[in-house]
Amino acid sequence: MVKLHIGCGARVLRDWVNIDLAYDSNETHRRAYGDEPSSLGGMEDFIAIDVVKEPLPFPDGSVDVIFHEDFLEHLDQRSQILFLAETLRVLKPGGGHRVNTPSLLQMRRHSDFSKGLRGVCVSPEWDRWHHKNVLTPLSLEELALMVGYSSIIFNGRDQSVFAEHLPHEYRPGPDRCEDENIFADLIK
Repeated sequence: MVKLHIGCGARVLRDWVNIDLAYDSNETHRRAYGDEPSSLGGMEDFIAIDVVKEPLPFPDGSVDVIFHEDFLEHLDQRSQILFLAETLRVLKPGGGHRVNTPSLLQMRRHSDFSKGLRGVCVSPEWDRWHHKNVLTPLSLEELALMVGYSSIIFNGRDQSVFAEHLPHEYRPGPDRCEDENIFADLIK
């Protein structure tokens, strides 16, 4: 199987093609994910690519599954569309793209919109975490269908249609409730 782990940070997984801007060998970060040491990869499992500026180095229809968590929200809207189009290109028919990303709807818990500017909680979502375009389930579905994914299945942490091929989902961490994230399988 060809499996892509995009925006991997220090969580470089064995038997995956791990992609990020630069290799992160920080052992403290690697241990934070709680993965078994035998499941961790090294530099040989890593490719440095800016996924919104360069095509993925895979032929059309050659990838079985794509996984990322707490990645998509760091892309602006234009980059999200470019990224989703490129991942669709490399996926095999029936292949899956696992998305785990914060939900914009969680802002309702932390904001009082009736107070105008002063009532909108912009931290940590944008200010602290540098998120650029936080999605709702509906906006993710619309983007995915627009670029050509055939269906989107919403579910929960570690409940992917492709769960047998995925690592456990680490995000959200202890600073966010699980129901504040979107867990979705985009199917080609």
